[in-house]
Amino acid sequence: MNSTNRSFFEACSNAQASNRFAKVSCTQDKVIFALAQLKQATVEDITAKLSEIEPAVNAYTHQKNATEVLDYLFARDMVKITKQNGELSYNLVV
Repeated sequence: MNSTNRSFFEACSNAQASNRFAKVSCTQDKVIFALAQLKQATVEDITAKLSEIEPAVNAYTHQKNATEVLDYLFARDMVKITKQNGELSYNLVV
């Protein structure tokens, strides 16, 4: 993982980071932000968090975006997946 990604992940993990979401513009960063806040989460958990932060966007769009971004990040070894209770659970590799 390059230093830019590591810095972003660490910044998102900060408990004080909720104000930073408003400054995040790309979908990938929004999904990373939500996952960093949740620490470990399913696509449904991330969708709920994104819907909470951005209620103007419908849940289907959040779910689709989360799935696509998580697949992209997993292919690049930036998230790891574990199976819990029959569901895939994601967390950031920092």
